[in-house]
Amino acid sequence: MKKIFQSLIFAPPITSNRFFELAYALFRFYCGISIAIGAGLPKVFHKIDEKGGTEWDNLAFGASGWFLEQVGNIGFTFPSPTFWAYLAIYGEFIGGLLIAVGLFTRLSALQMAFQFFVVSFMWYESPVPFAMYYQQLIFWTFVLISAAGGGKFSLDYLIQQKQLLPLRKTTVVVTSLLLLPIFGFAQSQTPEHISFTISNPTLRKKSVDIRSFSRVDGKFRGYGYDLNALSSHAVNMPVGTRVYEKQNDVWILKLVVTADDNGRKFDMSSTYNIGSEQQQQVAADEQDESKIRLDQAAETTNTFGDAALVTFKIAGKTVLPKQVHIRVQLPDTNQKTSIGFSRKLDRSSKVEVSYPVGSKVYLCEGPYWKGDFEETLVLTLDAEKQNYLIRL
Repeated sequence: MKKIFQSLIFAPPITSNRFFELAYALFRFYCGISIAIGAGLPKVFHKIDEKGGTEWDNLAFGASGWFLEQVGNIGFTFPSPTFWAYLAIYGEFIGGLLIAVGLFTRLSALQMAFQFFVVSFMWYESPVPFAMYYQQLIFWTFVLISAAGGGKFSLDYLIQQKQLLPLRKTTVVVTSLLLLPIFGFAQSQTPEHISFTISNPTLRKKSVDIRSFSRVDGKFRGYGYDLNALSSHAVNMPVGTRVYEKQNDVWILKLVVTADDNGRKFDMSSTYNIGSEQQQQVAADEQDESKIRLDQAAETTNTFGDAALVTFKIAGKTVLPKQVHIRVQLPDTNQKTSIGFSRKLDRSSKVEVSYPVGSKVYLCEGPYWKGDFEETLVLTLDAEKQNYLIRL
């Protein structure tokens, strides 16, 4: 058992070639420091105001809302996106530093290999092997380091050869480091984001609106969703998210989620109590959202000038969600514009957008903002396309 434990953490020198071992040590140090500073540190301290600078008064300790949301959207929701987010931050920052100095190198590199496997082959909608995505190169880099270990010029080698730490003390240190993300999670039992489910046990489709407002960055987030009969929908949104249901063309507030609702399933046919403090907060959020919408409408008018806007809807064709990339070419613009959106659509999901008359809507084979992808013209906007529905 002792030998198995030692072989899992430590590894013998790769080769007797000292020049190669030195080159590998520099390679390992560069990879570890780059990940710790470039990827881990910005997540340890996130911006309070995303539009602000990186001064200390605009930084807060802990995972940011966008990172928690990203982790939840990938599918890491049990026991909580917060747990996985802190584990990822631990791996990138603490793990990166450990890789740099060559301490418990194999364990840290193995975690980083797993994280970049997720980034390379799960986060991307259509991962393409051998396509020179730098995330894939980083993944294979940490696969190599986890297999090779720290090498000769590392603390792992000194511990193994010189017995700087007895095996029992080494076990305590390793266990403590592995428990760090658990402690980080324990300090965050009230996560910014929680996971919950809304369900529709009836035979009638329900239109719902899921919304939240952040006073940190002054932005509201959310989306509309058609909840089909006998179906459910998993949600990962901040505490305080409001869920509305459309009844007789009027949006009715059904529930406001709290930190205690993490993992809860809500039946949209039931009635849920909304406390007086929550009602006051909802009223304030709705008022602020209305002001922001008016400001955005004014910006849109300034952007499009006096051109009449056409509002239409885009939905999917199939039952299973499919990622679509929509680019819009504005009228009287010769230069290719990068206006549009990218999201997953199915038959029950609809996106409502507004653009000026004369705009051309293209379906792109890939994310249009990353390069020249093949695209197909699907719609040219005119006044008759008001409230038009297209399925892609």
